Amino acid sequence: MSIDRALLERLVREVVTETLTGSSSSSSSSSSSSSSSSSSSASSSSSSSPSSSSASSSDAGGGCDDDKRCAPPARHERIEDKGEVQRVVEASPSRLAQGRVGTRYTTSAYITLRAEHAIALDAVHSSVGADFAAKHGLISLATKAKDHAEYLLQPEQGRRLNDESRERLLKEGKRGVDVVVIVGDGLSAVATEQQAPKLLPALLQALAAEQFSVGKSLFVRHARIGVQDEIGVLLGARSTIVLVGERPGLGTGDSLSIYTAYKPRLGQDNAEKNCISNVRELGFPPAEAAVECAKLMRRTFDAGGGGVHLVRPVRDISKRAQV
Repeated sequence: MSIDRALLERLVREVVTETLTGSSSSSSSSSSSSSSSSSSSASSSSSSSPSSSSASSSDAGGGCDDDKRCAPPARHERIEDKGEVQRVVEASPSRLAQGRVGTRYTTSAYITLRAEHAIALDAVHSSVGADFAAKHGLISLATKAKDHAEYLLQPEQGRRLNDESRERLLKEGKRGVDVVVIVGDGLSAVATEQQAPKLLPALLQALAAEQFSVGKSLFVRHARIGVQDEIGVLLGARSTIVLVGERPGLGTGDSLSIYTAYKPRLGQDNAEKNCISNVRELGFPPAEAAVECAKLMRRTFDAGGGGVHLVRPVRDISKRAQV
């Protein structure tokens, strides 16, 4: 059976247009076109002639048919300013303007993708060094997770301290302070080891500038965010701050987050907490994040609550990312 190619193209075009515009008159138009074409091949050729010219105008830049149904323009446009593209690429660590070979990645882009995926996997399965707490003057604690595998598979075990750590915290921790700062390995020990040494001193200084009393800082191995609840309760602290390595994306295994909790209690809802994320040099630089966190704590104390009860102002980054 022979098919009139011009008619077929017209029918496909009408179906696509109907889908995009939601018009209900497309089916009747298609039916009339089909019936006129079946009478003779000559008539179908003549009836398709106007639509051929319409198609060419549509393909060139979009247009409307007789029923005022407009097809979207073909996307042949290209960015002419190559310098603008380069500025956008340099301003973001995202995978932009990777190029292609046919329908595939270039070899170099594919290799980079695999390497960044490996970075993310390695970060999740990494561990903080045994001397980390002593090196940075932190009280060393651990959760109920017996090893890293249990920590990953049973998140609840990472939210409570083991018995030995509870006893040590009660013995060595400072009670009744405004803020207790906790460093946790989280889901990226790489982030903790790289960012916490830069963030912690700056944060303690910023908290002191805001006139907060701060207890001795802690390190918790196999820590989830919720461990700050139990620590806050045990020490009777007015608030807690936990610096924790976050689950990494592609190539971002060094990203740390800050979680704050006001009037901590066991099982405190995350809606009552605040988060400052992507703390790293390519994201929110540690020195800036420390100042932001201290200001956030001051607003929290002044408002008498955090999380959804506190409107956080939008940070102006226009001076840092000119594209």
